[in-house]
Amino acid sequence: MANLVTEGIVLQKTNYSETSLIVKVFTLDHGLQSFIYPGAKRKNKKGNLITPLAIIQLEYFYKTNSQLGKISTVEVEVMYKNIPFDPVKSSIVFFLNEVIHHTVKEEQYNPELYHFLKSAFQVLDLLDNSANFALQFLLEFTRHLGFFPRIEKEAKYFDLLEGKFTKYIPAHPNYIGAENSKLILAILGTKFDEKPELDLDTSKRRELTYDILKYYQIIFDNFYKIKSLPILEVTFHD
Repeated sequence: MANLVTEGIVLQKTNYSETSLIVKVFTLDHGLQSFIYPGAKRKNKKGNLITPLAIIQLEYFYKTNSQLGKISTVEVEVMYKNIPFDPVKSSIVFFLNEVIHHTVKEEQYNPELYHFLKSAFQVLDLLDNSANFALQFLLEFTRHLGFFPRIEKEAKYFDLLEGKFTKYIPAHPNYIGAENSKLILAILGTKFDEKPELDLDTSKRRELTYDILKYYQIIFDNFYKIKSLPILEVTFHD
């Protein structure tokens, strides 16, 4: 029973006992995995490193009669410089953590998704202006989840049921109007460290966020209770 080593992104932790944790991690090598971390709350175990979207390196092993891996040691893989001390970025992380937890379910090797997430969080950590980051992330994330919207010529409306931008108003209510669809198209494809050439006020950022989340709600079951939305709203200001 050899020890294994991988890096991963922390998605959830749950108290298991006075000293131990159950930790859900999206790992580079095996996708989404759950572990027990015995004694995590003791100082020498570095359980304080288990925070939302922390990028860690962990050593672990599996028992043949258990579905949970057992973590023996944890180290920092990427040291965030600003996120832990910036309330706006911390709020964005809290929100994104919940979105990812609702959508990433696969227990399989997916290095492309892993490296996208890892890179995105490192960019967020260093951004000077993160006001549009959540919007950009939500849209780019759809590409890696397999439902990036298609774009027809002369498109004006975002048809949420069909997952495409279309020229004509859909024959159902699940679409985004022309004004907001134009803004979403302007954001699509921009890099995280590029601010889209459009002026979004607080109210419009809120509208667009809820529009895009409605798209997620149509795609995924159990996506209707995003508890961190009020926390995210503190990031809508420049």
